[in-house]
Amino acid sequence: MAVSDIPKRSYAVGVQDFTWIRERRAPYIDKTGYVYKLVSSNATNFFLSRPRRFGKSLLVDVLRCYFEGRKELFEGLAIYDLEKEWRKYPVIRLDLSNGKYYEQERVHGTINAILKQQEEQFGITQPEEPTNYDARLTNMILTAYRQTGERVVVLVDEYDAPMLDSIHKPELQDYIRERIRSLFSPLKSQAQYLRFVFLTGISKFSQLSVFSELNNLQQLTFNPEYEAICGITEEEMLTQMKPDIELMRESINEAYARWGIHYTYDEMVAELKRWYDGYHFSERMTDIYCPWSLINAFTEKRIQNYWFSTGTPTSLINILRTQDIDMPELEGYKAALSQFNAPTERITDPIPVLFQSGYLTLKDYNPITRKWSLGFPNEEVYRGFAESLYQYYCNQYVGSRNRFEDAYSSFANHETTIDDFLRYLQEFFSAMPYDIMRKNEKHYQSILYALLASINADVSAEGRTATGRMDITLRLKDAIYVLELKYDKSSVAALDQIKRKNYAAAFATDNRPVYAVGLNFNPTTHTLDDGWKVERLHHISE
Repeated sequence: MAVSDIPKRSYAVGVQDFTWIRERRAPYIDKTGYVYKLVSSNATNFFLSRPRRFGKSLLVDVLRCYFEGRKELFEGLAIYDLEKEWRKYPVIRLDLSNGKYYEQERVHGTINAILKQQEEQFGITQPEEPTNYDARLTNMILTAYRQTGERVVVLVDEYDAPMLDSIHKPELQDYIRERIRSLFSPLKSQAQYLRFVFLTGISKFSQLSVFSELNNLQQLTFNPEYEAICGITEEEMLTQMKPDIELMRESINEAYARWGIHYTYDEMVAELKRWYDGYHFSERMTDIYCPWSLINAFTEKRIQNYWFSTGTPTSLINILRTQDIDMPELEGYKAALSQFNAPTERITDPIPVLFQSGYLTLKDYNPITRKWSLGFPNEEVYRGFAESLYQYYCNQYVGSRNRFEDAYSSFANHETTIDDFLRYLQEFFSAMPYDIMRKNEKHYQSILYALLASINADVSAEGRTATGRMDITLRLKDAIYVLELKYDKSSVAALDQIKRKNYAAAFATDNRPVYAVGLNFNPTTHTLDDGWKVERLHHISE
């Protein structure tokens, strides 16, 4: 089939209503096989954690439609033939993302509105004590059971939204936690009247607080059998979304023709994978694409940042700073599974939150040490995080990034020299106020790395060699620069380390010349010392 013959498809971007999607015949990535496996298992109480914009709300709505017995919506999907009974159950759906919880006065109003909407479907009038949430949910469950004779399904979407809204307000969060704890208590006490309970969220809060009322939940977050219940696998993309890949490729090739850019089908797949793939949720390491980003890319027919633009981790970057953790350290960070489930009521370790939020993902697993290696999932998140670091450290202090990008471009295009570029960096760092600078080499490395990454330079940090790690590696089209940074030492010592450890050997198969750049940051001036050292290196084979 020629590309011109492929019918145009319209995705329901941001729509979490399964009925709307099916009635309008919008494309839907079939997850109903997982749904059938879940609802037909012996367990009845589940919790699933996934990053934002990963399809959790749509999954909850699919479950709602299934338990309401709406067989017609599932025609052509896996569950249509798997399910033989299509029994109808009363469903209570509590979407806690529908509201804001920034102040105590709004907490009750939001939760009351959510409960009231659900009570109305069972003819329940406003209770005398509207803040008695456990009594209201208990009454709702019992009323639904008596009216239908069927056990009740309870679906809770984004259960942790109230706590996440108040995460930096301890007193407010304590208040909210008690309200949410009260709300959820009937999910355990009224278990005999419940057919199925399903909660989603981004984070898992401590067993000593909210989850103490829900200690009978089966955790699906790291379960290999359900790792692809949300998100889009590569197989799903290459089969169910193949027409979209072809249409996107045609559109990009047409738009970029004047620059001589032309993607083959395989190259288009590789570019989508580089930008939006790379999430893993079990030791099987199945590659999962972020659905929000992939669907937006197919809709707009362009590669750009979609997921990261919906929320920036400013507060998390601040925590990283207070914990003395910088961006280069996040790639390859080692953690045990128990660390990912750490309480997030009081953040002391930012790593679990970065993982739960989707900024980091599982990269590898060592069954001997039982530890995971973490890292950025893809180019979209990596570049977005660098952009946030740039804005956090630099934007408000040293003016437009365009000046930095121009200085780098001039150097990369040989309009200026490496010395000119380093002189610009010297001015750049000297313009930053001393009170945000930390007195160590790692901090300056992180800022320089973020600067280069934020302008899409081909940069890497902590590159491993047989003899050590290179602080920063900068690849240009016709040269490679290995930067070694020192703090309160000397550029000579920095240059000597590159040569002594023979970092050039890491590029033995690369035809580009390799340059060593020794830099020293001065603790008094908070910028580069004069007298940096630049020297061309020979490969070990030369």
